[in-house]
Amino acid sequence: MKSHFRLIVLGGGAGGISTASRILSKKKDLKNEVLIIEPGDYHFFQPGWPLVGSGEVKSEATKKPMEKVIPKGARWMKAFVDSVDPVKREVTAGGKTVSYDFLIVAMGLELDFDAIKGARESLGKNRVCTNYVYNLVDYTYESLKSVRTGNIVVTKPLSQIKGGVSAENSIFTMDDFVKKHERDVNVVFRSGRPEIFEVKKYSDSLVEQLEKKNIDYKLNEELIEVRGREKEAVFQNHQTGETHVVPFEMLVITPPMHGPDALKGSGLLDAEGWVDVDPHTMMHKTYTTVFSLGDASNLPTVKMGGAVRQQLPILVDNLIQRMNDEDPTHMYDGKTACPVATEYGELILAEFGYDKIPKETTFLDQSDDKKLFYQFKKNMLPYMYWYGMLNGKS
Repeated sequence: MKSHFRLIVLGGGAGGISTASRILSKKKDLKNEVLIIEPGDYHFFQPGWPLVGSGEVKSEATKKPMEKVIPKGARWMKAFVDSVDPVKREVTAGGKTVSYDFLIVAMGLELDFDAIKGARESLGKNRVCTNYVYNLVDYTYESLKSVRTGNIVVTKPLSQIKGGVSAENSIFTMDDFVKKHERDVNVVFRSGRPEIFEVKKYSDSLVEQLEKKNIDYKLNEELIEVRGREKEAVFQNHQTGETHVVPFEMLVITPPMHGPDALKGSGLLDAEGWVDVDPHTMMHKTYTTVFSLGDASNLPTVKMGGAVRQQLPILVDNLIQRMNDEDPTHMYDGKTACPVATEYGELILAEFGYDKIPKETTFLDQSDDKKLFYQFKKNMLPYMYWYGMLNGKS
């Protein structure tokens, strides 16, 4: 493999593959001049994992071999990123150093189960589950089917997370499951956040759903310890500092998350560990040859695949302008989409931008759960992802 590329893309997830595909379709002269650095053997449709955990989707349908999604005209280096030097315009991965003219950082974020005492060693046993690890999502549904009494506890941390409404999807579908099977099970939601949702219209709708369904929920409650054998979850209140124990028969953990460790010390991250880009152009605030989108960036919107779909055409247009020695002029307004299944077959579709004002794409009231929205998420969205978005079509 050669040692210099016009464009290096860090990450083979939704952001990396889709932007590489789009720029190659728009700039034919970049053929064999785009390098994607990604260590994984498979590419995953992670928005499908909460539905796997609720039994609505098979896990095998959410993955494809990485080699099948790498766009034509791009090279693939199967390696972990070791470091990035944006001054020298160099990336070291798998012990090999390659240089670039331009760089897209789409490395996603990292799960931090170690921030919760006892969590990592408890996962996959004693009905301690997560919908954030492919090899464990089937165990979530196996656990759900086996619970007959007690509490199903679903958690959400204060930190930024990918798939920002994964926990909410689990709460409502699992509640629907136990009620349909007439089981003496309570669904319990504990969130480290101070609010259910950051846009009032949708927050009000979700609170109404929680209360109507008699789901026990509390805010500002952070999961700090898992006692798997004892089936106890320990929470700490962010406001008072007090801790308390919630017993469980099943625990569904959304772990804290953080930006890519490999970029620490590179000068690319902000004080909180996310790639520091302009919120509208997605160009790095210091290094004008670097762009970022998706979960790794500090774009102040909910980290969802729906956000990446809006970001990628704007980033690509701005990157092409920079390649032509022009200033970027295309602007991202923070638009994202957060689909929340309120039960099997019905869904709220939250769409909004940086201003937290709903920006809905249908003539329907999207804060009111609809069967149409659910079918879109379950059946249409995967098709659009695999055959549209990953091919650079937004």
